[in-house]
Amino acid sequence: RELWDRVQAMIAERAKPFDVGTIGLFARKARCASCGYVMRSSKTAPQRGSKHYLQCSNRHVAKDACEGAFISVDRLERLVIAEINRLSAEYLDKDELEQNIEFCNNLQAQKNRILSDLAAYRKKSEEYAKGIRELYMDKVKGLITESDFVELSKDFTTQKERLERVVADGEKQLAEIDDKIAVGDNRRELIEQYTNLEHLNREIVETLIDYISIGKRIPGTRNVPIEIHWNF
Repeated sequence: RELWDRVQAMIAERAKPFDVGTIGLFARKARCASCGYVMRSSKTAPQRGSKHYLQCSNRHVAKDACEGAFISVDRLERLVIAEINRLSAEYLDKDELEQNIEFCNNLQAQKNRILSDLAAYRKKSEEYAKGIRELYMDKVKGLITESDFVELSKDFTTQKERLERVVADGEKQLAEIDDKIAVGDNRRELIEQYTNLEHLNREIVETLIDYISIGKRIPGTRNVPIEIHWNF
């Protein structure tokens, strides 16, 4: 549902299309690494092949506004596919997969140990709470004095508060372990869906990519530095 809402919001904002009625493949996903400006699409003349390009239009606002960024959509698509395939190989490699499974098993073992410890801590904390209640009833019945109650319950209260802090820390550790397990499972499952890609479509881009930071071409080469920020 969240992904659907994001897609609808993108359409509502009328992300700049390549052609009438068509949302650009990387519309609102490509940003200039220099100034952070969303890169705009342009298209060469038919006699030059009608190629689509992305460029930082902020470069033309003022001479020193931005050093500029420029890349063809075809080239960016190839770079993204190469990175997806690299991730696929990493997560689907047998040895790597076995290591990931072992890692998840270790996390699960940690989780089980913490759950066991928490159960023991909670039980002990309840025993201290019960002791405090019983001391209070003894005071009410006149079996012990106020000063006796304060003195005897002081240690119980201290230990109970210590255990409550330990339990809170344990619950925080549990949440972190659950997040690690979920990230490992979800990341691999998501990448598995997009193995052996030859071309991207808007749905794949929207699903996998938050945004892509694109730098200026490295002088003397055809290399354009990019940094992909994934949705996983």
